Amino acid sequence: MVLPPELIAHAARLGAVRLRDLMAADRDRADALLISHAGIEFDCSKQRLDGASITALVAHLEDAGFGARREALLTGAIVNESEHRPALHMAYRHGATLEGADVTHLVDRTQAETRAFAQQVRTGQFKPAGKAVARIINIGIGGSDLGPRLVADALADHAEAGPDLRFVASLDPSELARTVAGADPETLLFVIASKSFSTQETLMTAQAARDWMAGQVGLEQAGRHFAAASAARDKAITFGINPDHIFDFPDWVGGRYSVWSAVGLSLEIGLGPDVFAALRDGAQSMDKHFATAPLARNLPVMKALVDFWNRAVLGYPSRCVAAYSARLGLLPGYLQQLEMESLGKSVTADGLPSGMPGGALVWGGCGTEVQHSFFQWLHQGSDATPVDFIGIGRHFASSDPRERVLAANMAAQGAALLDGVQLPPGNDPAGAAQKSMPGGRVSSILLLDDLTPATLGALLALHEHKVFVESVLYGINPFDQWGVELGKVLTKGILDGELSGYDASTRAMLARTGFVPE
Repeated sequence: MVLPPELIAHAARLGAVRLRDLMAADRDRADALLISHAGIEFDCSKQRLDGASITALVAHLEDAGFGARREALLTGAIVNESEHRPALHMAYRHGATLEGADVTHLVDRTQAETRAFAQQVRTGQFKPAGKAVARIINIGIGGSDLGPRLVADALADHAEAGPDLRFVASLDPSELARTVAGADPETLLFVIASKSFSTQETLMTAQAARDWMAGQVGLEQAGRHFAAASAARDKAITFGINPDHIFDFPDWVGGRYSVWSAVGLSLEIGLGPDVFAALRDGAQSMDKHFATAPLARNLPVMKALVDFWNRAVLGYPSRCVAAYSARLGLLPGYLQQLEMESLGKSVTADGLPSGMPGGALVWGGCGTEVQHSFFQWLHQGSDATPVDFIGIGRHFASSDPRERVLAANMAAQGAALLDGVQLPPGNDPAGAAQKSMPGGRVSSILLLDDLTPATLGALLALHEHKVFVESVLYGINPFDQWGVELGKVLTKGILDGELSGYDASTRAMLARTGFVPE
């Protein structure tokens, strides 16, 4: 994959213009670079783009075969070439035109089963030890943790009264100990989210939880306190879980796209089935928009084009995500996995060097807190970095002054990155130089009308589709993660004590620490 000369020429042309002047010179800019759908407004008017460059980007996307690639995704064709699988996560929100009764039957059956089980738990009909469940503990890692954890935190204000919801991802024993602290063991339900039921971190934590439960309620009773989302039903049964409490998590749903599937069981219980259904509905609305809207007015497509432009054409290596809502504080971490695991590749789906840098490094934090940490670097550091501001539209006219100030801070930061400040030298040239900021630094705003299950679902689906569009531009497969798999293989070698092939530094460190193989 190579950049067309037109894009390089547009970058040179626009780079010669001050960003503030670019905005003033283009009267149609505000409308062309503002797109709304499903309660989300995307404003990229502070990007170094104009109508001509957007037209060139859309043409490049079409030349890269986007139309056929999107059709393959939406109809359930093989789009994960290295693992010979489709990517059918949209089936769980009925946002794709899939052919084949097997897929739709499995989705419908699983959704009916998880909803019924969630209702049984929430109403107290399910009593593993004669008592109603008071706390759900989700055990998973990667997409089986990050997605559910984000949704649980983001939608806590919308949750229907039900069991407390907690999460364990780390192998550090202190995390499991913290999640069970203060609980009546007889009122606990653990949900194990593992497609293979062999992911080391998840399985070891699950075994530790089972051992702990056995010590509290007895070995024969311990399994009653577990449910699972897995494709490995036999392994889950061997673990001791009732087959009726094992819900299908098929291999055609990637982990980082899995929150919509049975992996969301803990959410369905903790937040309520109706809240979880509304999350899926919001995602479905974005699915339909992605499938049908003209490319230049397609929200996920335009977000992808902006991010591709900044990364591949303008050469920015990273993007900061600043979420101006405490409820969205986990969003940057969720996007790190979604984007960097999907786009952190330098080989095309055909096995050739891509000739492109791959997706950007994604990092960030929460609202005004990060203004008092790394925003100094964003304003005056030598490495200019695009910023995504994510906020809540309702805050701007809120009756609560704290929400209005939060919104004003978000607006002010974008303006400050754009304009900067240049102080005249006067009698203190050194001081003036230190207090000046270059400006001309690009940013975008994703504004949710309000943070609801539907708008959150749309926001997550937007980014899923955005990543897919970028993968077409880079010519890579966004659905595998062989870099993750390599680490698992090498970990097993260390645990097995087979160290002859490891480097001297690693062997020396293991020797110094007294590491004992299994």
